[in-house]
Amino acid sequence: MKLDFEKALTFVTKDPAWVNKTFAGTGILLSIFAVFILPLIMALFTPKCVVGTVVVFVLCFIVSCVLCCAFAGYVCETANKRINYNNSMLPDWKDFGRHIVTGIKYFLGYFIYFIPVVLVSLLLLFAIGQFSVALYNQPVAYNALNSIFVFFIGLLAFCVYVGFVVFCPLMMANFFKDLKIVSFVDFKEAFGLLKGNVSNYIVMLLLFIALSVIAQFLFYVLLITVVGVILMPFIYFWLYLVMAEISSQFIHAAKEN
Repeated sequence: MKLDFEKALTFVTKDPAWVNKTFAGTGILLSIFAVFILPLIMALFTPKCVVGTVVVFVLCFIVSCVLCCAFAGYVCETANKRINYNNSMLPDWKDFGRHIVTGIKYFLGYFIYFIPVVLVSLLLLFAIGQFSVALYNQPVAYNALNSIFVFFIGLLAFCVYVGFVVFCPLMMANFFKDLKIVSFVDFKEAFGLLKGNVSNYIVMLLLFIALSVIAQFLFYVLLITVVGVILMPFIYFWLYLVMAEISSQFIHAAKEN
């Protein structure tokens, strides 16, 4: 079985209620954006109301986390339904609490692999900062050793990041099968998906990278117009659903091998 990108792009429209469901997802993304900028607006127009700004910031942060979990959970459950039920449609948004729980499990598993990227990036920033300070205050020989140190830290950061990009989608796909957080660390089961299915995984990775690049490009293009700002969440939501379908096709291909 080969991955069908055309099907991934169009499967959403097979759901009779796809317009309502996709606009609901778009609304969630718009709400997340609005909640993020609300404290900034309040800080600009009421600079003396420090306590109120802090309270609004904390409340907005909590609300945005809940909405992010619901959104991520919806995408995960879309992939799960496509994996476990033939020609299933999009989930209903009425199961909002379940989407939140699924999203929490997803983010907990995701951060297992994202934390090393953050840590090595902070280490690299620290090394660069130390090198910049030493550049004007230390002997040439010391700076040479510092530059070698920064180079190897940078190489480590690059390897960790590449490993994250290559490895994390496999563990995410494994999670999509049963939505159990333990699936993020079930390496035996995850690597079993690659048996006779490596070419599909490579295609999946390339598609994910291409879709991410397209999403970033559209973000900068659409950001310059009001219509674009409204349209952008819809496109992002659609691309996430496309990725969910690609993941489900990868799992189906693994089951056939």
